[in-house]
Amino acid sequence: MRHDSNLIGRKVAKLRYMKGWSQDTLVAKLQVLQCNITRDVLANIETQRSVATSVHCFFLAKVLGVSIDELFRP
Repeated sequence: MRHDSNLIGRKVAKLRYMKGWSQDTLVAKLQVLQCNITRDVLANIETQRSVATSVHCFFLAKVLGVSIDELFRP
């Protein structure tokens, strides 16, 4: 997998950090909204080892309080 195939990982980590949330906290908030994600999946997205699905992008934007476009901005 190319490193640039995951464009949102670092932004998700930054937004989560700015809210003072742990990965477990963010995962819990996502799961409440019925987003099927684990802490391991989130960690892999944040460290750019895995690609976020369109469903993940939708729910991450919603929980983090940003637009989906914002997730893709550097």
